[in-house]
Amino acid sequence: MPSVLLAAFLPGIFWIWYFHRQDRFDREPLFALVKVFVLGALAVIPAIALEYPFRSFLQGDPGTLSALWLSFGVVGLGEESLKLLAVYVGVYRSQAFDEPLDGIVYAVTGGVGFSVVENVLYISAFGLEVAPLRAVVASLAHASFSGISGYYLGRAKFSDHAFREASVGLLWAALLHGIYDFILITQLVSPLSVVILVGVLHYVLLRLMGIQLRQSPFR
Repeated sequence: MPSVLLAAFLPGIFWIWYFHRQDRFDREPLFALVKVFVLGALAVIPAIALEYPFRSFLQGDPGTLSALWLSFGVVGLGEESLKLLAVYVGVYRSQAFDEPLDGIVYAVTGGVGFSVVENVLYISAFGLEVAPLRAVVASLAHASFSGISGYYLGRAKFSDHAFREASVGLLWAALLHGIYDFILITQLVSPLSVVILVGVLHYVLLRLMGIQLRQSPFR
C-alpha cells in the first residue's frame, strides 16, 4: 500500500510544483494550495456516487450514444463541476485569490488532488504497472481540464459577468474531458490520440498562463 500511495502522490506533487512555479510574480500560500488539494481529493467521493449507477456501462462496452452521454454528461460535466466547486468553496472568496492567474493555479491544484485519489484507486485495482501512464497522462489531463476551467474562473473573479465566465470555463472543461473519456471508452481511434490531446491541452494551458502573467498586477 505505501508504494501505491507514493506512485500516486509524488507525481501529483510534481505537477502542482510545475504549474505553481509558472506564477513568477505572486505565488500562492501553501495553506491555500493544500486546502484546495484536499477538497479536490474529497471531490472523488461524490463523483463515485454520481457515476455508480452507470458502473456497468463504464466497465462494459456501451454503444456510441451511451458512450457520448457517459463521457460528456456523466463523467465530463460531473467531475469538472465537482472540481470547480472544490476551488470555489476553498479559495474563491479568499484574499489569496487576488489575480486572474490564481484561478488556473488553484484549479490545477484541485484537479491534481482529484487525480491523485483516482490514481490510487486505479493502481490498487490494476497494479503498479499502470502507475507511469496514470502519473503522466491522466494526472496532466485532469490538471489541464481543471486549469482551463480555472482560467475562466480567474476571469470571473474580476468580471462583472462572473456566472457567464465560470459557465464557459466549466463547459470547455467538460467538453475536453468528455472527448478524452469518449476516446478511451469507445476506442474508435488510437489511444495515442489521447496522449496527443493531453499534450495539446498542456500547451494551451501554458499559453493561457502566459497571457495572464503578462497582465498580472504584480508584474
